[in-house]
Amino acid sequence: AATLMPAHAGMSWPRASRRTSAIGAALCLAILTPVVSSAQDAGFSRAGLPLVLPTDARALGLAHAAAASTVSEWATFFAPSQLAIVRHASAGLATEGYLASTRLSSAALALPLAHGTLGIGATVLDYGSILEIASSVPGTDGVETGKQYSAQDNAIIVGYGVPLSGRVRVGGAAEFLSTRLADLNGNGLAFSFGLSGSPAQGWDVAASVQHLGEDIALGATRGALPATARIAASAPARQIGHMAVRPMVELRGVRGSGNELAVAAEAVWDGNRGVVLMFRGGYTLRSGSAYDRSPESIGVGARLGSFTLDYAIERFPTLDQVTHRIGLRVARPSGR
Repeated sequence: AATLMPAHAGMSWPRASRRTSAIGAALCLAILTPVVSSAQDAGFSRAGLPLVLPTDARALGLAHAAAASTVSEWATFFAPSQLAIVRHASAGLATEGYLASTRLSSAALALPLAHGTLGIGATVLDYGSILEIASSVPGTDGVETGKQYSAQDNAIIVGYGVPLSGRVRVGGAAEFLSTRLADLNGNGLAFSFGLSGSPAQGWDVAASVQHLGEDIALGATRGALPATARIAASAPARQIGHMAVRPMVELRGVRGSGNELAVAAEAVWDGNRGVVLMFRGGYTLRSGSAYDRSPESIGVGARLGSFTLDYAIERFPTLDQVTHRIGLRVARPSGR
């Protein structure tokens, strides 16, 4: 499976006879190759990598089966119709040190507007920078020229969700994509559409088609966007001891990565002093076999008044690496 190339700031690149060839090759692979790949990916170039990477720490702890149960600004990324339920301004931020010394960060904002809610989200995958090394004699160590090269993947999403009735909601989002590799730039535009509803007391369902758009060109390379279809459901919470446990399930398909079925549950303990603790876990069944990510997902959260702190862990067994995603939300309690 593909991995990300390290890009440490101030890193030297010895034995380079051309100024950008080695740098460009390494970082281009990092940008246009997905972190998660399957056997179906052979010969398939992809772009828009931030669109399929973790955003919300809560959703990550639930194996990304949280589309139907998300009632926050994070719905901008995977269920824009769910924004219609968010009737108070809220904001969230999540970050982690990702693979091969990269940094993956996301932010989201929800603002009630007219009859619905506007959602704005951004994701940045920063590969760091590398110093240029020039050599006049091939095969010999060169000298630093003082010039730096860097690479970054960015996505900015603007979504809007509106209720059609008391039980049905619709939404859509426009996604602005940008890839920068040294002196090369690639840009693209994609769209997502979704429908969600509450067919019975405590039940929520959501469906969406995401990341529809043209391929993105970076120099002579073109990559296809990870068009995604998903349908999710969340059942009513069941009281088990002192915990309210809510199960959820999601079926999704991503172009170039096969299909996934994720099952998860979130247990909520409501303390007497206003502290709410949340424990999350999930498991993902995949149609392929060549995956870097572990199928298990684990996360926890704590809420006190308007503030919520979330944490999720993600393991990559084949890469022998573990990442830790931390998220912070600020929102007026909605009572849901």
